[in-house]
This record gives sequence, structure tokens and C-alpha cells, in this order.
Amino acid sequence: MSVTGFWIVGAITSAAVQRLRGLFPPPPVETAEDLALWQAMDEATIAEPELAYNRPYLPTDVVLRFLEMTGARTPEADADIETCIKAVAEVEDEDRFVASIRKGDPVAALFYGLGFTAARTLPGRFGCFLLTADEVVAALPAARAILTMDASRRAQVLARIYAWLEVAGDESTDFDAGGLVDGVPRILLRAAELGRGAVGVVQWY
Repeated sequence: MSVTGFWIVGAITSAAVQRLRGLFPPPPVETAEDLALWQAMDEATIAEPELAYNRPYLPTDVVLRFLEMTGARTPEADADIETCIKAVAEVEDEDRFVASIRKGDPVAALFYGLGFTAARTLPGRFGCFLLTADEVVAALPAARAILTMDASRRAQVLARIYAWLEVAGDESTDFDAGGLVDGVPRILLRAAELGRGAVGVVQWY
């Protein structure tokens, strides 16, 4: 049976932020080993040839370890995640962002595309976050830096995302990698304009 990874982000009211606050305990501090692995992903070999399974490549061990690390998120309980998703469903279409990848994790794809330094400036823990209106404002420099990348840097990021999907997803070049890059920064800017907070969660279906 196939699964699809969803990244769901929304600009939500301050009242909704307070309602969800108990679902987001403080994230664990990344260990030196985790940070070293994450940083090494920038130059890691992510694919190895595979003649079986009807795929030309399979992920290397470092990719599998990176996926384990990015999968350690808060909140973890399905019921808590669904509560967050319901809060996002209450806002207008322009106030939310959803990315989905069959057999893949949108956050891992984006973080590999951006690289360690840029990805680490995004809020929360591997795509999961709950921000007050003030915390949204504090996150805006990172959002603007992504949205204003020059053409060469953006092309590099998109190429890395597509390379990632070949080994850790099931999407073709028709996938909207540009939308994935711009999605969260766009929502953070929108939340700031509205004086709102923001929430992001990952769920598998």
C-alpha cells in the first residue's frame, strides 16, 4: 500500500495558536551527531544504482538516516496533528499551504534542496512549528531570504529537490518544486500582514 507525505501550513489566529499550544512541547535539542549528519547532506551521495524494483536508483544509507532524523517531529500523536490540520482548514485558501509527495516527505525534499545553512533558519523542528504573531515577525528574514534568491541559486535548489525525489519520493519533474520552495515563506509573510500566528505539521496518509 502506498503512502503520501503531506506538509500542511497555515496562518492562524492568535486564539487558535493558544488553543494548540499544549500540543507542541519544546522540541528536543539536536545532538552534535544530528547536526553533523544534516550538514554532511550538502555534499553526500544520495543515490546508488539499483536494477531491481523498477527504479534506476535507491537512497544511500545517509539518506535513510536523514529521513529518520527529520521524521522525529513534534507533535507526534495523530490526534494532535489532526487538531492542527483542522485549525488550518478554518482559514481561507490564500492563508494556507499544502505540499504532498507520494512515498516522500516534502520537508526532507525542501531541506535537502536548500542545504543545511538555509534550511536551519526556518522555524520549528523539521517543518513542524507553532508561532505566535511576534514569532512570525522574527521568522521573516529567513522567509524573505528564500523568496529573493537569485536565479542561479534558485535553479540549484530546484535541481537538488528533483534529485532528491528520484531516490526518496515518487514524483516526476512535473512536481511543483517552486511551490514547495515558496510555500512556507509565503504563509509567514501572509501571517505577518494579518497579524496572525502560524502552524505547520507533517502527516502521512
